[in-house]
Amino acid sequence: MAYFASSDIGGTFTDTAVMDPKGNLHRYKVSTVPDDPVKGILATLTLAAADNGIELRDFLSQISIFSHGTTIATNAALTRKGAKTGLIQTAGFGDTLFINRGYKATGLDEATSKNFRLLTKPVPFVERTLIREVNERIDYMGRVLAPLDEVQARQMVRELVERKVDSIAVCLLWAFKVPDHERRLREIIREEAPDVFVTISSDLLPRLGELARTQTAVMNAFLGPKVKSAMHSLVESLNAEGLPREPLLMRSNGGLAAARNADKEAVGILLSGPVGGVVGARLVGQQIGSKNVISTDMGGTSFDVGLIIDGRPMIQRETFIERQVVAVPSVAIDTIGAGGGSIASVQNGRLRVGPESAGAVPGPACYGAGGTEPTVTDADVVLGLVNPDHFLGGRIKLDAALARKAIEEKVAKPLGLSVEDAAEGIKRIVDSQMADLVRQTTVYRGYDPRDFILVAYGGAGPVHASSYGADLGVDKIVVPRTASILSAHGILLSDLVVARETSETMICPAGTDSFSDHIHAEDVNRVFAGLQESAHKSLSAQGVDIASVEFERYVDVRFRPQIFDLSIDVTKFPLQKADVDTLIEYFITTYEARFGTGSAFRAAGIEISAFRIVARAKLDRSSTSAAAAQGVAATDIAKRRIYSGGAWQEAAVYREHTIKPGFGFDGPAIVEFNDTTLVVGPRQRAEVDKYLNVTITTQA
Repeated sequence: MAYFASSDIGGTFTDTAVMDPKGNLHRYKVSTVPDDPVKGILATLTLAAADNGIELRDFLSQISIFSHGTTIATNAALTRKGAKTGLIQTAGFGDTLFINRGYKATGLDEATSKNFRLLTKPVPFVERTLIREVNERIDYMGRVLAPLDEVQARQMVRELVERKVDSIAVCLLWAFKVPDHERRLREIIREEAPDVFVTISSDLLPRLGELARTQTAVMNAFLGPKVKSAMHSLVESLNAEGLPREPLLMRSNGGLAAARNADKEAVGILLSGPVGGVVGARLVGQQIGSKNVISTDMGGTSFDVGLIIDGRPMIQRETFIERQVVAVPSVAIDTIGAGGGSIASVQNGRLRVGPESAGAVPGPACYGAGGTEPTVTDADVVLGLVNPDHFLGGRIKLDAALARKAIEEKVAKPLGLSVEDAAEGIKRIVDSQMADLVRQTTVYRGYDPRDFILVAYGGAGPVHASSYGADLGVDKIVVPRTASILSAHGILLSDLVVARETSETMICPAGTDSFSDHIHAEDVNRVFAGLQESAHKSLSAQGVDIASVEFERYVDVRFRPQIFDLSIDVTKFPLQKADVDTLIEYFITTYEARFGTGSAFRAAGIEISAFRIVARAKLDRSSTSAAAAQGVAATDIAKRRIYSGGAWQEAAVYREHTIKPGFGFDGPAIVEFNDTTLVVGPRQRAEVDKYLNVTITTQA
């Protein structure tokens, strides 16, 4: 017998998915333990063991694959609680991080960037006094103009050690062309300070772009020691409790890797948890028969949006965290502070919701754990959407009186509203904020949200999806049965993934449309072949059968006068001459879809600046092919009053076990799952498919 398990630690709850030997999926959710996150994982696994009538140690011994999503790197970056970091750069370039891109709006949303009085440049993750400039120089052709001054380098390392740094990042000019000087510096650091963590930019990001490469290397050095310690603790704790093998860790690129090696590319797990939900949403899309999916995850703290285009999660070449560029490939996810724990407040006579959150401790006022600020969850309780006696299947009892008190004192009285109208205002605002983020995620990239299905998940997502989904005008809102733990479910179903990238410039000059006469197919094939060989070596070291590896290929392309580029999917390999022309035409079409018809400047010439591959190896989960559920008739079990549109109205209430394939029902209605609540609004209809997904459509 073999079980497969995965966990996802969020800011409020820890979720675990367990697949039993028959292929049945089981869901577990407990409150996160901020001071010791492993306790939350073990608590869910203890529940799973109890369901199977065995002790935790026996249960763990039967787990074939355990995978995990974590926010350890994200939290360390957001709170700036990482390693004391030093930085060594080429002489004359020590101010790179402080000059930045010359303007102050880097990494800010549109609204914040317009408040010019408050704009400041991003604060680097390394102190200016801990930056050293070493004499060396390599030019853009890879020629050594000045050798590395090793005597000077040793002295610099000793100075940084005296300043008690925990880690050192190395980023030299043009090191991605010839990494010899960076590698020699790493050797010197290890000779002088063997206990200091080291990151060199040419290993992490062998690509043109000095600022992004420096920021990414510094971030990795800042996070590395903490990630290493946390993963060591995770592995040791689970092994001590009886897990016989090393856990796998979810990475930002949508795949798994060994947990013990996470520190080598700590920046690669910054989106570890949210990415699992996008993978899970892709599965739901496959079940529904849609290749274009908007994934929306509303948890206790944040609201995350991702896109699946033509069956693939959208990949971005860089993201921002604390306004710093992290330039490693990751699944594209946009986030705002909007969750069940988002705090509502009145400021200058206006109602505001989030981004501040009550978190797991003390939590919303209705938790009765000392929280006094009104939250979205409190509003849902007051509106009758969430049953106080059935939260997490009744394992946590909510106090509706405390929810009403918090909203009355902090929102209703200051605004002169009834408690119910104040609660509905909180819900409308947070729903509008989430709909706006979905529009930004889709429309900004040239997509119409009405061309997608919307998959809603997270503990609070099914409560609010009928509202923000209808606002977007999507045809279908899909809530999977695993909605509250879909991120953990996606992690459970993920594969081993290795990403590789390199910079190599290929140019088509201005004034010609004969792209393939200047960008040669054999050169493109050569670069991709080299990246694939590197990925093969990495996967072979993990015992992967190379014949089973699948590749995704991308190139970064731009018009020649431009600074920024677009990542373009290369769907055919190896390329022939005509395929190069097709590829560039696809870039031009994509460019105009994003920036408007006629915005492309073909006559300027075309430049390919970088190449990237994602290698994916499927893990053996041969026992996870459960049959689709069988349908039976369902009946509503109760009626409950809910407040909607400024008035109380009756809604049918169903329990999870009564909702079977083939059953349909009209709103207003509520389905109480063991770990979340699904709300179907007025003039909406819900249908249950054979996979137990609930699809909501708007009636004419």
